[in-house]
Amino acid sequence: MRNALLQWSRENPRSLPWKKDKNPYQIWVSEIILQQTRVEQGLPYYHRFMERYPTVETLAATSEDELMKIWEGLGYYRRAQHMLHSARIIVEQYNGEFPSNYEDILRLKGVGDYTAAAVASFAFDLPQVVVDGNVIRVVSRLFAIQDPVDTRATSQRIYDLANQLLDRNDPSFFNQAIMDFGALQCRPANPDCISCPLNFSCTSFQKGIVNLVPLKGKKKAKKIRYFYYIVPTLGNKLYVRKRDKADIWSGLFEFYLIETNNETSWSTVLKKIDLPIISSEGWTGRYKQTLSHQIIHAEFLPVELKDDRLIVERDDYTPIKRKKIRNFAFPKVIDCFLRDKAVILNL
Repeated sequence: MRNALLQWSRENPRSLPWKKDKNPYQIWVSEIILQQTRVEQGLPYYHRFMERYPTVETLAATSEDELMKIWEGLGYYRRAQHMLHSARIIVEQYNGEFPSNYEDILRLKGVGDYTAAAVASFAFDLPQVVVDGNVIRVVSRLFAIQDPVDTRATSQRIYDLANQLLDRNDPSFFNQAIMDFGALQCRPANPDCISCPLNFSCTSFQKGIVNLVPLKGKKKAKKIRYFYYIVPTLGNKLYVRKRDKADIWSGLFEFYLIETNNETSWSTVLKKIDLPIISSEGWTGRYKQTLSHQIIHAEFLPVELKDDRLIVERDDYTPIKRKKIRNFAFPKVIDCFLRDKAVILNL
């Protein structure tokens, strides 16, 4: 089984920029970007990231606001914040040298078992098995595991089986091979089973249950939230503030927010605020953003203020020039609004 997998990989090489050499920094960056992100979506961000931060020292020296702008649109923004923290640790405590053993890599903020194993294996050829979603799918199908893969017991079983398959003479090549195999051959939908070099030993194929494996537990219903954004303007200024670190979109900027438990009229929303509004541009329609565990419905109302004393001194919003707004990182739902209403807002 292992030999067939390795032969498939030699015949089907997958070209990815971080595979060209064993640079641990580049591998770490790629693995963090690809958490919860498809390769096709993550590649442009990887290239942009490496162009701006070619070394761990350049990353450590940046500001969080600048990094969030580079990351804007990729989602899961705590990944970027954790990367910045870890880059500074590497520079300060490791003299800029990326830690070279699994345990030290695992201590970096935002690095879990998978990422630590990936860096240890791909950069340093350590015999650590790497188990991502592709590997979970391949192993589950090979051994016809029909228990939910998101339970601790099944996760451990899959890890143990993958570890048994691991080629300890060349762990890096094996780990990349099985991950690529899952991405290209043993796909989530419409896997190419007929031409699969492992179908002779794939229990799911023999049983005719490939499309039923892997099995996941029931998903929890997503929380629905309603965001009503007042977009305050005064002359050539807009007003924004950074979102709370305890909530979604930590570190990104937003306009004046009123959140409600249910869909609400703007007349009701406006009763909840105490700002000297002298005019409004009118309601701009609804925007929707679906996150992993939440669905955000957002509406926007551009308004003109008489003065900014309350919004700045009491509510802690920051005035910025309209033409500077593209220097700030916003959640996708706000970015879509800004793109749609650039003319109205004179951006």
